[in-house]
Amino acid sequence: MKDKKHSDDPKIEILLEYANSIITTLREPFLVLDKNLLIITANRAFYSTFKVIEKDTISWSLPDLSNRQWNIPKLLTLLKEILPEKKVVKDYEIKLKLEQIGQRVMNLNACQLRVPKKIAAIITAKEEAAEEEEEELILLAIEDITERKRLLEELKKSEERFHKVFATSRDALLLVHKTKGDILDSNTAATGLLSYSHEEFSKKKLWEIGLMKDIEEFQEVLSKLEKEGLIHYEDTSVKTREGLSIDTEAYLVNKAEVMQCNIRDITERKEEEEELKKSQAKFKTIFDATLDGMILADIETKQFFMFNKAICQMLGYTEEEITRLHIKDIHPKVDLPYVMEQFERQARGEIKLAVAIPVKRKNGSVFYADINTSRIILSKKKYLMASFRDITERKIMQDELKEKIRDLERFSKFAVDRELKMEELEKKIKELEERLKGK
Repeated sequence: MKDKKHSDDPKIEILLEYANSIITTLREPFLVLDKNLLIITANRAFYSTFKVIEKDTISWSLPDLSNRQWNIPKLLTLLKEILPEKKVVKDYEIKLKLEQIGQRVMNLNACQLRVPKKIAAIITAKEEAAEEEEEELILLAIEDITERKRLLEELKKSEERFHKVFATSRDALLLVHKTKGDILDSNTAATGLLSYSHEEFSKKKLWEIGLMKDIEEFQEVLSKLEKEGLIHYEDTSVKTREGLSIDTEAYLVNKAEVMQCNIRDITERKEEEEELKKSQAKFKTIFDATLDGMILADIETKQFFMFNKAICQMLGYTEEEITRLHIKDIHPKVDLPYVMEQFERQARGEIKLAVAIPVKRKNGSVFYADINTSRIILSKKKYLMASFRDITERKIMQDELKEKIRDLERFSKFAVDRELKMEELEKKIKELEERLKGK
């Protein structure tokens, strides 16, 4: 609060200087206005926040400030109508759109103050008005709450999303008191799984639904949860209202004030897994009993998933070694482009049989195999089941036969040529004999 006229009373001077120091050190923008809304005093925070300078601020009417950008109906309503009636207004929210700082949300606190005319004259740098004993001043504190509003809005949206997910989740969800173990909230899926109503859940402790034995174990789990943030129970049982046990998968999640418990019924999944194991066991029995070498390869990764003893003997690998192999590991490098092309065609179902494919053993030697394939699905993954039949001897015989046929063709051609030459020679001899007789 900058003095523009000195007082003869040193006490008033001290008080004004004291007030000026307080206003100057305020972190929020602060204005002192007269009853006509002329700006008498502004602190440093006001200048820095709104990017203005003293000469363009002091003695200006607030509505005219910064090219009348402060001429905001809601602000004028506060200062001209609400404040004179209430004298003090707290947390009055307005929106400002200023060229210097853009769109902002401001929280205003205002106070109408009547001061003795002697003090008012010093503050406003006016002559004392004899007809009035007091002067009206307005103290206006301005707080930028734009970021706070944005964060609150995001928090509100986040909470709305959480409550929507919580309510509609297919998993049973419980919110649990972190120290007492009380179930504070539950969703519809929890009621469907365990048969407790929302009200009944609110009277239960977490260990009373069977996820843990007692409060002692709960305290141990809580201690672990505080350190790790998440605890996963891959296969655990919980008890329904009727006392039935249900196989579930559960997660405990550490939140700021509560523990979130996610429970998923895995009864059907376990039954499917058990059926799958039985089916795979039967399949493996048949698979292993086949005399041809058998490999089950993942179509996507081309990694070996299953194999029989016959293929291990063919390739010279142990069962442990073959589990780490890929299709490219059992074929000569020079033949890989052709081999992979045949695999892709079999994977797409274009062909089933790939003939005379070169196959590389562990020791580097090569044999040839006809590879017959079928596409199958196990556990929702696509595989190519390949049957390897060693045709090396047959191929050698076929190659020898082809060579013999080529030799025969070459010999036949030679024999035909020889016979033609003999006929031509005999013809010439006869011609010479005839000519000799004539002579």
